[in-house]
Amino acid sequence: MEFTGVEQIILRVKGKLPRLLFILSGPSGVGKNTIIKKLLANHPDSVARVRTYTTRERREGEVEGDQYYFVSHDEFRRLAREGHLMEADADTVGHDVYGLGDLYSMPADPFEGVPEDTHLVIAEVDIHGMRRLKERYPQAIAIFVTAPPSVLVERIHGRLDDKMDADSLTQRMETAREQIQAASEFDYVIVNREGHLAEAVEAVERIIEVERMRVREGVDLLSIMPDDEFNAAINS
Repeated sequence: MEFTGVEQIILRVKGKLPRLLFILSGPSGVGKNTIIKKLLANHPDSVARVRTYTTRERREGEVEGDQYYFVSHDEFRRLAREGHLMEADADTVGHDVYGLGDLYSMPADPFEGVPEDTHLVIAEVDIHGMRRLKERYPQAIAIFVTAPPSVLVERIHGRLDDKMDADSLTQRMETAREQIQAASEFDYVIVNREGHLAEAVEAVERIIEVERMRVREGVDLLSIMPDDEFNAAINS
């Protein structure tokens, strides 16, 4: 992505762009991770993702440090005690997103591991993570991704594993209901329809482009327009 006019102004005034944090949230199975992977592939030099610590087992095809850092429960608790985790500390063991005993937490610094020159950062979190990030970074842009209920059930069924019994499936659907109910807390809502992934990715890209043109601290047009240009225009 090329720099917008606003970003060029900020670069000239401050010499460095502030990081824009985009939050992608929504029920399990709506395609959040797939959307982020497409964004990273489309814009490898300008977009990065926040990596999450989790105690769950690594699934086939997952790479350590790509989306998650996979750690044991003991290691998770150690990181929490030492203040390295945003959603866990000495008193809180972490967030069990789906009620399956697997803990999740962003790093205390969500930009941990993100290259210094990458200013567009995306975090995939649940509604609790979104609220935590909004508390710390009020200017973060929250995007809710959803899908029709029938599609959600089908996609969750597609993730069946040794932990996904009938009770677990019910728990995940209740979690999906809770997250959908919180959609009004977000800045944008995207429906990822079956067979229309490209449209969902494009919608996120449009949101990113719009937010990059928003007037932010450091946008001072007058400071980069020399007085002699105004004087010349007046006297012409």
